Amino acid sequence: MKTLIDRIIDSGRIFVFGIAGDSGSGKTTISRGIKRILGEETVASFSMDDYHSLDRRQRKEQGITPLHPTANHLDLLAEHLESLRRGEAIDKPVYDHGSGEIKGTVPFGPAPVVIVEGLHPFYTERLRNAIDFKIFVDPSRVVKRLWKVRRDVGERGYGPEQVMAEILQREPDYKLYVDIQKIYAEIVVKIQESRFPLSLLETGSQPDRYSVRLIQKMLEQPVSEVDLTIDLSKILRNSEHEFSIEFQRDDYYGKKVGIMTIDGEIHQSMIAELERRLGDTLGTYAIISDRRQEYVNAIGVAQLILTWSCLEKLENLLRNG
Repeated sequence: MKTLIDRIIDSGRIFVFGIAGDSGSGKTTISRGIKRILGEETVASFSMDDYHSLDRRQRKEQGITPLHPTANHLDLLAEHLESLRRGEAIDKPVYDHGSGEIKGTVPFGPAPVVIVEGLHPFYTERLRNAIDFKIFVDPSRVVKRLWKVRRDVGERGYGPEQVMAEILQREPDYKLYVDIQKIYAEIVVKIQESRFPLSLLETGSQPDRYSVRLIQKMLEQPVSEVDLTIDLSKILRNSEHEFSIEFQRDDYYGKKVGIMTIDGEIHQSMIAELERRLGDTLGTYAIISDRRQEYVNAIGVAQLILTWSCLEKLENLLRNG
């Protein structure tokens, strides 16, 4: 029996996933998680930052932020996504975050699954039509500021004061041009601080503990059954970490949605069946072998559920042509 990856390759089709959100919101973390699970040879990803139409100096001179649509080549991005969907290679522009300059182009070939992540992947109707599956990552202000400072100071050489000043400058444009795009997403990933306090034993290590809400449009197509097993006896005997899982139905910008909230850290045995089903579908068990910790935080669990939703979407697209 052919795996899903084999069927995707045999179909000759190119599927495009879009991940939207603010700078430093965790888009790349979600993208890398999907890429790792689907396989490096199956997925090609790139950032919309490469489609800035103004370099850092020009933006400063014009008093404009990268979040303003006019600071980006949105039509060129749509054209390139359409080309990739046809199986054609593109000459993708390159933006250098170190210098803030636009530095020519590089060849970028299609892969069975293409992931584009950035500020405006759903901003125009043409872009939305070129994307098969839309995800919006929406951390709270506290979490987003923590992540952006950690990344820009640690990886891009900025000072903490510079990063905080930029965050405050960008906030109005984020609300005007980026945040609104969540209404087009099939899944919104909201991340905030966990409501479970750290124990005295944990405060020194400062583990990444979060609460994640997956707001997902109710699926019209049938989905595979997946067990999320909770061994109450094992929890009462062995679990040293607090966690919770909740589910509710609601309306979200006029859409019927299901909301799953995961908080704290979950023992890996609880997600073993979900990992196994993903492995069976993909024909690979790299997911399981990558699980190094006894406990998995809410973002790790959310990545697995998100990937399962991606696979269900791919299955539906393959079935319906």
